[in-house]
Amino acid sequence: MPRTLPPLNALRAFEAAGRLGSFSKAAEELNVSHSAISRHVRGLEKRLDVLFFRTKNTGVELTEVGQRYLAEITPLFDGIALATEALAAPSKGTVTLTTESTLAQKWLVPRLARLKQAHENIDLKLSVNPQVMDVEAHEFDIGIRYLRTEPPQDHDLLFPSTVQAFAAPGFITMIDGQVDLRALAEGPLIQDATFRLWPEWFARTGLASVGPLDLPHPLTALLAIQSAVSGLGAVLMDKHLCEPEVQSGALVPLSPVSIRYGGYYLAINSQARRRKSVRAVRQWLLDESQPTVN
Repeated sequence: MPRTLPPLNALRAFEAAGRLGSFSKAAEELNVSHSAISRHVRGLEKRLDVLFFRTKNTGVELTEVGQRYLAEITPLFDGIALATEALAAPSKGTVTLTTESTLAQKWLVPRLARLKQAHENIDLKLSVNPQVMDVEAHEFDIGIRYLRTEPPQDHDLLFPSTVQAFAAPGFITMIDGQVDLRALAEGPLIQDATFRLWPEWFARTGLASVGPLDLPHPLTALLAIQSAVSGLGAVLMDKHLCEPEVQSGALVPLSPVSIRYGGYYLAINSQARRRKSVRAVRQWLLDESQPTVN
């Protein structure tokens, strides 16, 4: 029995216009004119005897029946795209990613050679900014964000932030292989602007009756890490941000005691996630983070 299907071009026009919330954006995505999108949508409405869009001063909006129909057909189009991509050549293209400087320098950049080995046809464009950038508003494909609070549902956890104490080798006295916590509490201590957790950390070590701590003005993460490497004090820092220094021996963890404090998350642009190259980079990032998840 033959399927009852509307014209494919009309379905594509409706799906793009509904998903993007704009006839103009749909026309740009499908590389056709605005009038072609309008003609296809109106023809589909007439064929099915329904109203998918209402006209507003600011453009168009989906009706209730339009919302239901869009929710049904978008996954079907995505499935066709995925099945087609599976037959195509390896992922290729440019992917833009934004993150803050410390994570870029200490965690991401040391891994980029592996990304190139895994996906040689993907060109990753990295934008480093101290401010959290909205991937939708600034048209980035992927953002890596540090969040202390519960993230939006569409964010992927890259890894939880695990804060530990670090210092240069020989910085603090050891007693029977353990850090002299009282000597450590007397300083000098380095305070990072994000992880101001020294009192809580000492409490978790079980050290009783720690007096007031002499905590200096907080530094940025990069300066805090470098200060510790230079022997200026011990620092509380996310262990992922100290990976290069720990691997080189420039810093050593002072205790297994740690504090979970937020996490690093992936935000994917809602339109970019449809591209094979973006999905490939997302999966690569998640795979890279797996050995660090406790």
